[in-house]
Amino acid sequence: MHESIYCQGASSQWSAHKIRGEFESFFDPIKAAKDGRPVYFTGEMVFPWMFEEIHALRHFKEAAHLLAEKNDWPPLYDVNRLNNNQVPVAAAVYYEDMYVNFNIAMETASEIAGIRLWVTNEYMHSGLRDGGSQVFDQLIAMLQGKKPWF
Repeated sequence: MHESIYCQGASSQWSAHKIRGEFESFFDPIKAAKDGRPVYFTGEMVFPWMFEEIHALRHFKEAAHLLAEKNDWPPLYDVNRLNNNQVPVAAAVYYEDMYVNFNIAMETASEIAGIRLWVTNEYMHSGLRDGGSQVFDQLIAMLQGKKPWF
């Protein structure tokens, strides 16, 4: 389901799998090391073969393929509504998050009226898992005016 969370009016068609196949040599660590170039990784991608090779996912194979083919996804969010937000919002942006591009996160956040951002490198993508209570305490304190926000 991971790819489908980014779809708007189109299907993912296993995009990560296709791109990885088109640029296979970029993801080959042995070849990259021999060529003296960086190794690319696939952090949060989900591939169709996982639903055959990972026993716990086998029961979801058909559903995963249906999601990859679904092409009538609604818009992810209503930018106009976000621009006119009146609900208190606080969010953590992890400066060195390897999965979420910092500039894109900041651009997205800039569309939300009144958002209070905690930009930090204290945590990475797994901030809620690694320090959930500290992250929530920070965000709640920002909403309550007890912590500065940027």
